[in-house]
Amino acid sequence: MRLSTRFALCVALLVPLLVGLSGLLVVHLSVDDLRAARDQRLVQRLQAMTPLAVNHVTRPVRVRPAEAESAEGVYVAPVRGQPLTIGSVPAELPPPSTTPATAGTWRYLSTDLGRRGRLWVFEQQGPLEAQTSGLYDRLLIATLIALAVGALAGLALGRLALRPLARLTTDIRAGNGRLTRKTRAREVDELARLVNGLLNRRDEAVHRTAEALETARAFAATAAHELRTPLTSMGGNIALLGYPNLPPGERVEVIRDLAMEQARLERLITMLRQLARGELMEPDSLNDVDLASVCEVAVQEATRRHRHARFFAHLPDSAMVRGWPEGLRMIADNLLENAAVHGVGPQGTVRVDLTVRVEGTVALLRVADDGPGMPRELHQEAFNRFSRRAGSPGTGLGLTLIHQQVVLHGGSVEIEPSSGRGLSVLVQMPIAWRPDGPSDGLSWLSLHQKS
Repeated sequence: MRLSTRFALCVALLVPLLVGLSGLLVVHLSVDDLRAARDQRLVQRLQAMTPLAVNHVTRPVRVRPAEAESAEGVYVAPVRGQPLTIGSVPAELPPPSTTPATAGTWRYLSTDLGRRGRLWVFEQQGPLEAQTSGLYDRLLIATLIALAVGALAGLALGRLALRPLARLTTDIRAGNGRLTRKTRAREVDELARLVNGLLNRRDEAVHRTAEALETARAFAATAAHELRTPLTSMGGNIALLGYPNLPPGERVEVIRDLAMEQARLERLITMLRQLARGELMEPDSLNDVDLASVCEVAVQEATRRHRHARFFAHLPDSAMVRGWPEGLRMIADNLLENAAVHGVGPQGTVRVDLTVRVEGTVALLRVADDGPGMPRELHQEAFNRFSRRAGSPGTGLGLTLIHQQVVLHGGSVEIEPSSGRGLSVLVQMPIAWRPDGPSDGLSWLSLHQKS
């Protein structure tokens, strides 16, 4: 059923109901007023006829009864002599009553004339009942008229009230994609705004899904290529080990190459697992974390792993941030790992400085080394997946993992320009970040591609 039809039915039922109820109240009050007026007339006639009745019972006179029918009548019953009848009276006198009373079709009132007799005043109820019936008939007619008028008015008003919805329907059928009309009806405009919001979120979700699928395909293809390289090298070395006349020195070198490729493959798989874990971060996993303590532990473990590197930590007493503890640890570990692996100088050593400080609402984490550095034109490209220079011992995922976690924490990361040797990476993260979801509702892959 159309809304306009429902509106018409509601108005068609409501209007007659209101008219009928209000009419019943008015008719009831009118009937009460008419009955009160009739009783008042009886009292007045009784008062006016009392002197005449007393005179009649004192000196009886012959009165010729009226021949015409009348709705009113007076009856005087003397103790002695003939009674006096004026107008129409009932055939049998009702019991005496000093207040207006009803006897059959008559309304009457009587009074005692002392010891000389009694006076009755009568009025038929028929005229008042006919008048009352006429009022109810008029009320019925008015209710039926209200029913018809209400149905027509409800249909017209329903169409008028629902015209903004009809315009929205026209917009949708026209295939405009969005509801842009201003209907000047606040509720309808709010509905259009909500529908447009839903459509925007749907389009965004579809776009993100397509983007994620495309990124996943590219990521899987690149990962397969990166995994194939060490596996192919390991397969060749294993085949060399199968030669019976392989010299012992070359056998030791092949085994060393196998160990290096195996370690590289293990690091690559570990980094891929960490990337997958970071993508699954949820807002519920965020806590208040002391970044200074996290970095202190990371420096201690990096010192044990890399004996050739000298690590120096410049930390405040406390640097509380809102974040994912494991993600913050990933950032610190990979910054130190990247500096210790890629910052080695000609002497085989490297100095790494880690600094943490708080400036306003931002926490700054800087890791700098005194290594060979990186050309400025490669700074942005370095954050891409599997981006590394030829002969690099790394996986090409360290800075990518750092960028992922920084984006998920609502911050930014950059390689600071340097005129001399060394490389300095600066991470900025808001202290009290409150996301609605991972990456504030966006995939880090999408943000990484836009940055």
